[in-house]
Amino acid sequence: MATAGHTLPPDDAPRAATSLRLTWSGYLQPQYQLDQLSQDELTPDGHPLNQDRFSVRRGRLRGTARGTLSQSHVWQAVLEFDGSTTHGPQASVRRAQVSWQWQPDGDREPQLAVTAGLTGIPFGAELRTAPDRLPFLERSAGSQAWFTGPVDTGARLHGALGWFRFDLAVMGGTPLDDRAATLAEDAVAAPDVVGRIGLEAQISSGWQLTAGLSALTGKGFSPGTPASKAQVAWQDFNDNGLLDSGELVALPALAQRPSETFERWAVGADLTAILQSSAGVTLISAEAALGSNMDRGLFVADPIGSGLDQRSALAVVSIVQRLPRWASFGVRAALYRPDLDWLDPRRGELWPVDQRFDVLAPQLTWHFNADAQLQAELQLIDDRLGRDLAGQPVDAANNRLSLRGQLRF
Repeated sequence: MATAGHTLPPDDAPRAATSLRLTWSGYLQPQYQLDQLSQDELTPDGHPLNQDRFSVRRGRLRGTARGTLSQSHVWQAVLEFDGSTTHGPQASVRRAQVSWQWQPDGDREPQLAVTAGLTGIPFGAELRTAPDRLPFLERSAGSQAWFTGPVDTGARLHGALGWFRFDLAVMGGTPLDDRAATLAEDAVAAPDVVGRIGLEAQISSGWQLTAGLSALTGKGFSPGTPASKAQVAWQDFNDNGLLDSGELVALPALAQRPSETFERWAVGADLTAILQSSAGVTLISAEAALGSNMDRGLFVADPIGSGLDQRSALAVVSIVQRLPRWASFGVRAALYRPDLDWLDPRRGELWPVDQRFDVLAPQLTWHFNADAQLQAELQLIDDRLGRDLAGQPVDAANNRLSLRGQLRF
């Protein structure tokens, strides 16, 4: 059969030889959690406040297809699904990317690669570490506030040249939230530009060093407000709980405010050292970052509504000791300042407040083998989310103990 001068080959015609390999992998993370905030109660919208419960934090299944275009050129496609019961049974796509890689001389890492799709965000060290490879149960509070998930839709140019590493990405600017049932769509047309440059070197037979500098620039979104009618409201200026003279306020009608975008940026540095000795493997890491209007998950930044840019800073220091046989232990200190210029209303006046969110997290892990482990972690949280009887910000009782198993396959 012929069409337009081209002849279709018969089904048994020889085809060009191709090298294609399809592999499957994944992991499961069941856990039990005890939280001081837990209550046998419901929120006004009907969601339970109980936090003391069993759950499946993650159940990931990843398919990887890898093919050879030539001796040095490789293509790869990755599709990863997630199942979770964190907020009820949920299933979703957590990674979907395709990449071209240039690997001359059979290098373990590509010297140059282009990746597009739902892929990793190249910022810092914690964010770039896979959830099943983190030495602690989850990323630090500041990292989760800035980046609600470790992946976003976009395109990356990355590679390795000797000890030098580079990763530059243009992304949508709305990370895929790592918490189940909290997906969001990108409301801003302008993309984020984010990247990291660094080094990875084997200093000696027992000492490996990784360091990097990261930067991000992009736009956030402030939703507009609808028009409102004139109203009368009570404002308790002296916080005495009584209606006093002058506390009834007339609120005039407001015109509709259209949605607007605002600028956000961040810079950061990370350093990781891996030491091997007769005592086992020691992992020491430190990371710090400073940003403006970056909070998207904890104290969400909206400088259009507040009238002020929200400067925030985070710092993380951790040490983990893996013993020669079955166990490892470590501790992480994570500091997060969500708003360095926060003002708190007290008795009709505004006072500057050290708005902190600091977490000290010791952990102990039992390794059954390379793919199975049981980890216990205690999070001691120091914040200013509570209030005393005088209305002053105080530390809320919200420490948390978690026990999590993990099995890779």
